[in-house]
Amino acid sequence: MGSVRCDLGVAAVIVKDNSVLLVKEATGRYSGHWGLPKGYVDDGELPRDAALRELREECAVEGQVTGIYAIRENLTEVGPAVFIAYSVELAQNQIPSASSEIAETKFISVNEFDELKWVSTAMKSIATNALVQTPFSTLDYSEQRGYPYLLHQNGGVKL
Repeated sequence: MGSVRCDLGVAAVIVKDNSVLLVKEATGRYSGHWGLPKGYVDDGELPRDAALRELREECAVEGQVTGIYAIRENLTEVGPAVFIAYSVELAQNQIPSASSEIAETKFISVNEFDELKWVSTAMKSIATNALVQTPFSTLDYSEQRGYPYLLHQNGGVKL
């Protein structure tokens, strides 16, 4: 059986005081639209590391992945596409600030979500549900395995 090339995207979902960190795109086809800090996974990069890199690049803050809120999958003209939305906690006392590709970063309350122009309805759904759901927890078996090896599951029992 051969492997399949896949379009792999990621997002960092940060919840604070019943609000979610969102970014307003400054360039490209989604200029002026709001969404989560997001991007693509580079060759040789774990998806969770890509989410943290994108958070750094777009918002100039550091975080730690604590789980997964959502996975979106679909088929495109070039093949399968998967998008993973990671639960991320910011390192203490950090204030997100916009990069050159981002017009604005802001913690936004769910009460304001309907007023925003969203990148996609899926992005709005992920942000909305992050306020009421518990993400899958992340267990890191990398040390035991000797290479990056993460398990995301409902519950956090490590054996």
